[in-house]
Amino acid sequence: MLSLIISICFGLVIFYILFSLYRNIALKNKFIDKPESISMHKDGIPTGAGIVIVFSLVVFYLILKSNLFLEIKTSSYPNRDYLLIFSILILGFINFYDDIKQIHPIYRLAAHFVLVMSSLPLFSFLGFEYYQYIPQKILIMLIIFLWIYLINIYNFLDGSNGYLTINSIPPFLIFSFVYFEKNLINFNSYLSLFMILILSVYLIFNFPKAKLFIGDSGSIIIGYLIGYLFFVLILDGYWNVALAMACYPIMDVSLTIIRKMKNGHYPWERLFDYFFLRALTATNYNHQKIFYISLFYNLINLFVIFMMIKFQTEILIIATIVLSIMKIILFNSLSKIRT
Repeated sequence: MLSLIISICFGLVIFYILFSLYRNIALKNKFIDKPESISMHKDGIPTGAGIVIVFSLVVFYLILKSNLFLEIKTSSYPNRDYLLIFSILILGFINFYDDIKQIHPIYRLAAHFVLVMSSLPLFSFLGFEYYQYIPQKILIMLIIFLWIYLINIYNFLDGSNGYLTINSIPPFLIFSFVYFEKNLINFNSYLSLFMILILSVYLIFNFPKAKLFIGDSGSIIIGYLIGYLFFVLILDGYWNVALAMACYPIMDVSLTIIRKMKNGHYPWERLFDYFFLRALTATNYNHQKIFYISLFYNLINLFVIFMMIKFQTEILIIATIVLSIMKIILFNSLSKIRT
């Protein structure tokens, strides 16, 4: 336990140094997100910091596998765990290039499809309780579609200072709680802890005033990992927990995409018309207000989910759905009030 605490403290310091170094490199090489007419910021801000997460994840994986600092001999790994790191590397570098030069959305979507397909061996379907009712091909098709969808959902959430981070940390917290509660400590548990730590440090650079952007190289990786853990939970029988932790992001993005397509736009068009971004614009770009609304919502939602896990009460999934609807209604009402 002492070695774990020391490693956590050491990791926090290292992450802070890495983000600081990257910021200097980005400024020197002009890796800048320049504001456009529809942008949520007015100043050029260094972007592409997600590559720090990619690099750190690779190092974390190598350290964990080698037991270099942490003696985790009982930790179990996913089937063909190297596929996870391989996909993170490829996604990270493709989207880092997109942060700097831009890539057509169709090419990025194709990369998501190929890498999600390649990642399927990570899962074990044999223990899935509904396996006998759902044909394997249908199950695989559903996983591919929903995983790619989750990847892009978390990419779309990256539009306000601290907003992606405050909505990404809870899923990793929830996953950790599920398995620590049952004393099932494995690679995925430590992966979740790692993401909580590095995102907490990134938040210092991104909120309240953004000094650094994570870019697609970060948001895509976050979406990929949350999608991976989402299906780990479902295949392990925690479908209600998985749905509860992703309920609000899915609802906000899905309703917005439906509205876009109804108005004749492509789903991926950057119109900054998600509920939280419309509220941000209407409140005169009050990033702190949007952040704290989401923080308050997440704290309540976390409590409900923890109760769901602790007392194995699946009916509480209804409460998380209601909370998500209330959050959307609140953002929608804010979007109609100009300040």
